[in-house]
Amino acid sequence: MLFEQKLSDEKYRHHDEWQRTSKSYTLRLVPRNGHLKILDAGCGTVINSVYMQNLGHRMTGCDISSVALKKFRQRLPGREAVKCNLNQSLPFSEKKYDLVFASEVIEHLHDPLFFATECYRILKPGGMLLLSTPNSAFWIYRLFALFGKTLSELQHPGHIRFFSKASLMGILRKAGFSEARMAGRHMYLIGNDTLGKVLSKWLPNTALVREYRFRKGTFFWHVSRFTESASAFWADTLIVQGMK
Repeated sequence: MLFEQKLSDEKYRHHDEWQRTSKSYTLRLVPRNGHLKILDAGCGTVINSVYMQNLGHRMTGCDISSVALKKFRQRLPGREAVKCNLNQSLPFSEKKYDLVFASEVIEHLHDPLFFATECYRILKPGGMLLLSTPNSAFWIYRLFALFGKTLSELQHPGHIRFFSKASLMGILRKAGFSEARMAGRHMYLIGNDTLGKVLSKWLPNTALVREYRFRKGTFFWHVSRFTESASAFWADTLIVQGMK
């Protein structure tokens, strides 16, 4: 069994996904007019697909995890759910989808350019690739680098590719997306669960958010906001809209 499949199966077998602000910010950019044919690439346990279907879109899910796909079929009965390895050719015909949604997927893949090119292939003319991924040039990673910490020590254990704003935009352009815009989640303050709970008592009206950290199985707190133009320094998450 592939490492990524084993990791995903184990994760989804024991609990569902937490809806992090990085993904909810990405979902903000999904068109509201409905009736689009959307592929949720790396769909997980359907949390994002349910949101998009509730907007009126027609969803297809694909994932390497059989556990995730079982939950997808349970929660979206009648919708297509396909097991596939996103490192390989996508099992879909050309010009099939209006939108490919790939939230925090590309960093798990051996060849991000190949994946982006496959997304371009299956998109209809005028279609959109909407993806998000960690910004590995984010200020906290720069700070930890001064103390000898590498990105593989700090990010999700399944991450094998790391992106800056410039490198991610370069991949989309090489894949054929001539028009691309980059939004992001800017993060200005980060603290562990203990510190966050203390701050939340004193600063109840701030944008202090508590979120789950997969790598350690703990929670952390942060002050962040969505921005339509990602900063290479402040953005911890890059959100890209690539137009075909």
